[in-house]
Amino acid sequence: MQLEHNGFSNQAFAIVAQLHAELRDDAEIAYRFEVESRYRQACAFEYRNDSNSALAIADALIAAAPWHCSARRLRASLLGERGLAAEALAEHARIAELAPDDAKSASAYLIALQHDPAQSAAAIAAAHRAWADRHLAATAPGWKAEQRNADAQRTLRVGWLSPRFFAGLAETFFAAELRQLDRATMTHVLYDSGGIDDAATARFREVADTWRRVDMFDDDELRARIQADEIDVLVELSGHAPGNRLRALATRPAPVQISWLDYFHSTGTQTVDVLLSDRVLSPPELLGNYSERVAYLEAGRLAYSPPPGAPPIVPRADGVLRLACFNRLSKINDEVLATWARLLALLPDAVLKLKMRALDDAGHRENFIARAAAHGISTQRLELLGYGSHVDTLAAYADVDIALDPFPFSGCATSCDALWMGVPVVTRIGDTMVSRQTASLLTSLDLDNLIGTDSDSYVRCALELAKAAERRRDLRLELRERMRSSVADVERHARELGGAIRESWQSWCAGVGR
Repeated sequence: MQLEHNGFSNQAFAIVAQLHAELRDDAEIAYRFEVESRYRQACAFEYRNDSNSALAIADALIAAAPWHCSARRLRASLLGERGLAAEALAEHARIAELAPDDAKSASAYLIALQHDPAQSAAAIAAAHRAWADRHLAATAPGWKAEQRNADAQRTLRVGWLSPRFFAGLAETFFAAELRQLDRATMTHVLYDSGGIDDAATARFREVADTWRRVDMFDDDELRARIQADEIDVLVELSGHAPGNRLRALATRPAPVQISWLDYFHSTGTQTVDVLLSDRVLSPPELLGNYSERVAYLEAGRLAYSPPPGAPPIVPRADGVLRLACFNRLSKINDEVLATWARLLALLPDAVLKLKMRALDDAGHRENFIARAAAHGISTQRLELLGYGSHVDTLAAYADVDIALDPFPFSGCATSCDALWMGVPVVTRIGDTMVSRQTASLLTSLDLDNLIGTDSDSYVRCALELAKAAERRRDLRLELRERMRSSVADVERHARELGGAIRESWQSWCAGVGR
């Protein structure tokens, strides 16, 4: 029953599939064992940055065992990582047909939708509501005032729930802020649902008033733990991102439940009462796409904390104009490439520098080069680098003149990094929250003239900046200080965040949303 692992033989799979249909039960067992073995092999190839081999095995697995959703999830992930949004979505749709009750896969589909420029904001919002209808059959009724001391001014117990209390986005936008949050009238309990422990985790654990490891808890156990801790306001930090515990919130473990930080969209559910945002990310005309009440933070939705090892800004020497994008490759769809190709055609001496983790994988790299060539971008115009460390990435901005934001999934931490290193970012704003991340940052920095509304104005913004060397030099000297007084003002943001939590509690006490 052994398959030809080295040759990825579809014929071998066909033989086993036939045996599966014709022989006794032990053939079924052997067949499924072999399928799982091959799937694990595909995952190992992905881990070793060999996406071509991982895809080959996944394709063979799907051909031999169309029911194997894990292979399809792997294939969808790899296609999405290559910026092939439509192809990834097609695989996600097939998973939904095969496993309609798989809430985690359905959440992955929602994230994939936000990478696809063909999807409208209304359609994405409707898909989120459909997720809730399917996977949250019922939401527990809201708490009544008599079930909790509904004193609007009393000391609050605030819970923070996340699977990502480790190095990454949560560390960048929350670790320093947690230290600044009010301790006189609030107690902060962190619920780690990820179970990954690193130096950043130690920082979170040190600052938390109480630390709870809950990654082994099921939904009922998690609800019971939060209720036992008498949490008044629960802030859910991951939305539909991997590892989320949204379904546990349906049991209403806290009177007030808030969404913030690591998901740039409405959850689509009635389990979350409030979504924290800002007026650029969530303007009044788009609030129909939100299931939650939106509370605005005037300082912006997030406060950026640069890494301690961030290098100093280096003056840019005259030379070849260098455009750059250090976002994930999954964000660079064909519409982005077509727009960049137009810009490069208007700047014949410029080069495009990309630095991202996916470029450490030869298969992803080759696929990107082929896609770029199809849009008329030759390899001579490209500088392709793998990721390295975060500090390495910051240092790589030293020879960059302009950062190009992808769309519709714009940058967040990546845009903050570029701006902190003195590099202006050109963006294209859309109608979804995730397409407005960089626009929100630029608005805070009084750089609205770097925000395009379509591909034409995006190209125009970049072209004007490319031809304004003195303006770029000034921005390089000014941007870090502008960041310090706005986007990176953690103390101010912490005051506003704490105020929004208090206001949400006061609204509950007054009966709003109950």
